[in-house]
Amino acid sequence: MPEVLTGRGRFIRCDKKIFLCCYPLGTSNCVLTGLARGTYNRDMSGINGSIYSYMRDYRAKNKRTVAFVRGRKKTAYGRFFRRVDRVAGGLAALGVKKGDVVMIATPTIQQGVTAFYAVSRLGAIASMIHPLMERGEFDEAVREQRPKVVFLSDINYKKLGKGLKDVKKVLCPFLMDVFVGLPGNAGFTPCESDGSEPAVYMRSGGTSGVAKTVVLSAAAVNALPDNLFRTLLNNDFGEKDRMLVALPMFHGFGLLVGIHAAMSTSMAPVLVPVFNVRKVIKAIAANGVTTMIAVPRMIAKLLSSREFAGENVAGLRNVYVGGDTVDAELENAFDRRMKEAGAKCFMSPGYGLTETGSVSVLSPVKVGGAAVGKPLDGMECRIVDEDCREVPFGDVGELWLAGNQLMLGYLDDPEGTAEAFAEADGKKWVRTGDYFRYLPDGTLFFMGRKKRLIKISGMNVYPVEIERVASELPYVTACAAAEVRDNDKPYIALFVEGDLTEEQKKEIKKHIVYKLSRWHEPKFVICMKELPRTNVGKTDYKRLNDGLEIGAE
Repeated sequence: MPEVLTGRGRFIRCDKKIFLCCYPLGTSNCVLTGLARGTYNRDMSGINGSIYSYMRDYRAKNKRTVAFVRGRKKTAYGRFFRRVDRVAGGLAALGVKKGDVVMIATPTIQQGVTAFYAVSRLGAIASMIHPLMERGEFDEAVREQRPKVVFLSDINYKKLGKGLKDVKKVLCPFLMDVFVGLPGNAGFTPCESDGSEPAVYMRSGGTSGVAKTVVLSAAAVNALPDNLFRTLLNNDFGEKDRMLVALPMFHGFGLLVGIHAAMSTSMAPVLVPVFNVRKVIKAIAANGVTTMIAVPRMIAKLLSSREFAGENVAGLRNVYVGGDTVDAELENAFDRRMKEAGAKCFMSPGYGLTETGSVSVLSPVKVGGAAVGKPLDGMECRIVDEDCREVPFGDVGELWLAGNQLMLGYLDDPEGTAEAFAEADGKKWVRTGDYFRYLPDGTLFFMGRKKRLIKISGMNVYPVEIERVASELPYVTACAAAEVRDNDKPYIALFVEGDLTEEQKKEIKKHIVYKLSRWHEPKFVICMKELPRTNVGKTDYKRLNDGLEIGAE
């Protein structure tokens, strides 16, 4: 077994499989743009290149500027570019070429970021994988995507790496200069791209609720920073700003907004590999974080800590929230905490799908509740009925999105792709599968998932409205409304985290009827120790629905 030892680790070749090992250092599990106002001069033609070239074009002459921060360590763009080239050279030596798939199954660490851009450098496709994915799902993804190389970390190497056949594995918990043992100038030919070819694979629940692999082009990924900046033109961001990223890289909000949009402009991401309240607060305070992206559940956990206050958060100016609606209690609690700290900051909601390149709708101003803002510059929307006709202003319908951030389609799923898209007004639209209505000022107001619509006595009932109103009560910290059936007749069940008295359950029902209607009244109010959650902290309605019969008894 040929082996090259170095001061950082060792590089081993064995039966054409390559293992990169280095000494473990320990692990744990919108943007918006960072240009100063008035300095943005990129035209939209800039999106038509590789993801790497888009990111580097603006930074090329600023090699001393901080690219990202991890712990106490700051990495400048010059060093980062050299590492990307080294990894790209290493991948080329492993046989990776344009169009090949490279899986990245790491936490949000600098090595994962480096690997992501190195893959783009070669014109290969970066497949973003949950680092704690179950073995069965991982094997299915490998069979579907046929990767040439898989990047793993020390938290999953034994679990996911074992048994992989005909796939080169790279252990990179802490990339070294990467690919230790290879010449520093390992040769490769940078790929020229017009941005139209597949560049990123990401898993999604699909517009119909069925898990699929979304295929995004480089142009769609690159359009996001442009669109965000144009939407937030009046926000004064600068190179000294820092953006906290504690969301995973396999999630569009974390990767495309937190990493790519930030690094493509001027705001250095502060990387927190796994969300942890204490570590997040420490990172905010130590690095002068001014901007962060989060899902509502993360904000709720931060507010539960007394340390998320005072000088630790006084520098926050922008908190962009997506992935779920923000209830009134959470919003009010956040506002109070920021006011006490003297921070001029509020939660700015957004909305998007992996299919629409992550964030597609954003509000740069405070809107409140389930309102999510208006489409980004470069995106547009329409709200349609079941016959695909636009509904009257203020009525509820399915949201369609069009623009330069749309996916190419679902991998090896032409039927699913055709179902996700619609043609109208000479444009291609993504059917979101979500219900919205317009507020008087044109702001989009989220009404719930299409598949979660409940019909009670012929009336359309949207569970998200029930959840929003129930959350107004101080003892309802988290809840989920769903449909149950008794003798094939539909009823509403409201699942609530924690213990409630019978009197409190009655009060919830009365409050919902008072604020909404008698059709919205839950027949059952069921207490749970904790609502089932997805990997990114959203309520897992599928698991909830699987146990409804038991819950209703």
